[in-house]
Amino acid sequence: MTKTAWKVLIATSLTNFAVGLDMSMTNVAIPDIQRSFPSASTADLSWALTFYMVAYAGFLIVSGRWADRFGRLRVLNIGFGCFVLGSALLTLMPTVSTLVAARGLIGIGAAMAAPASLGLAVAAWPAERRGTAVAIWSSTLALSSAIGPIIGGFAIELGSWRWAFALNIPIGILALVWGARVLTESSRDPNASRPDLTGSFLITAATAGLALVIVQGGEWGWLSLPVLGLLASIIVAGTLLIRRIATHPDPILPKALLTIRSFRAANLAIFLFGLGFFSAMLTIVLYLTEIVGYSTVKTGFGVSVLATSAFASSNVAGRLADRFGYRRVAMPGMCLFVLGCLWLAQRAGQHPTFFVDVFPGFVLLGLGIGSGPPILAAAAVSDVNPENFSVAGAIVQTARQLSGAIGVSVVVTILGNAPSETSFRSAFLYLGMVTGLAVVMASRLPSLQNHKD
Repeated sequence: MTKTAWKVLIATSLTNFAVGLDMSMTNVAIPDIQRSFPSASTADLSWALTFYMVAYAGFLIVSGRWADRFGRLRVLNIGFGCFVLGSALLTLMPTVSTLVAARGLIGIGAAMAAPASLGLAVAAWPAERRGTAVAIWSSTLALSSAIGPIIGGFAIELGSWRWAFALNIPIGILALVWGARVLTESSRDPNASRPDLTGSFLITAATAGLALVIVQGGEWGWLSLPVLGLLASIIVAGTLLIRRIATHPDPILPKALLTIRSFRAANLAIFLFGLGFFSAMLTIVLYLTEIVGYSTVKTGFGVSVLATSAFASSNVAGRLADRFGYRRVAMPGMCLFVLGCLWLAQRAGQHPTFFVDVFPGFVLLGLGIGSGPPILAAAAVSDVNPENFSVAGAIVQTARQLSGAIGVSVVVTILGNAPSETSFRSAFLYLGMVTGLAVVMASRLPSLQNHKD
């Protein structure tokens, strides 16, 4: 490998690190945010996560198209500018609704930066090493998830949750400056198709509506007019989206990509795994703070165990996948996540002994996170033509973010307004169930990847 390829990978990985740091600190900050807004329920504050994911997912594919059309570096820089601006606004927001809006702006910025950075990274590496490149790029998300809870915990204990999010600003600026020195603009195609904004809107509307129904359905009444109206809107949006994909000359989900078996199977598996992965982080934070009674700093250290094992396994998993194939690595890895969920469902009580009852489950979850999603992401783009790297990567991340928004909503509903030991056990069982479905879907991946130049 050339030094240039490694420099590009490191620079683009820094943007992924910053996005992951923001996400991991949000999970840890939720309890402190709730103390700042005592009238807000857990369901209300969950929108700080859910709306971020919905905005992220809604703009990802459009951003991938913009990156291919106007240049990946340009879109990366604009996106990170939005990310820094949203973080600055977040530290000033006086209400829950304005806080959620700022999280949405951060989600849009992250959505622009992520596919562009992945596209730049993948294009700099040869086809036979892309599994390693994507795994390393993805592993920075696990690394930031290990560091973020600790840094965020200390910032919250020393000041407040606003201090934690203020850390995004210097890190984002550093990523912009470093990228300007290392990265070069990709070739632009002014004749490339315009992004399907209507399709993007339909995806966003359907997902946001579904998340709102899941979170508020019990409170409003499942047969109430608001819930029935939202369900009708979801059905309409979903029907229009399917029709648009089938008839539009260049839909939000390119037809050429949908014909690739590895792309279809990997994205479905990523969606199912995302239902468990994203909501697992929130579940663990709430369990440690609400049931066990840990401080924010102690919770941060606890979560970092999971994230550290994820970072370690992701680096090994990429090399194993290049040698043995994606399916043979992703399936056992996700099974470890399932085992971790079952362990916590049985052992995570109100007065656990951390290293006996909790630590093994966190390690198993982390090993599954590190050897599941990164390998599935690599499998999804393994047979994609280079000109479609950005949009393909955007679709992969869209699947993860959409499932994350839905998964968080389901967990919030399972836990209820007064989480108990029993409700947390039910939540861990749910996480294991959806991840088990992801294992089944991953079995449809080709046994050995067929690389394309």
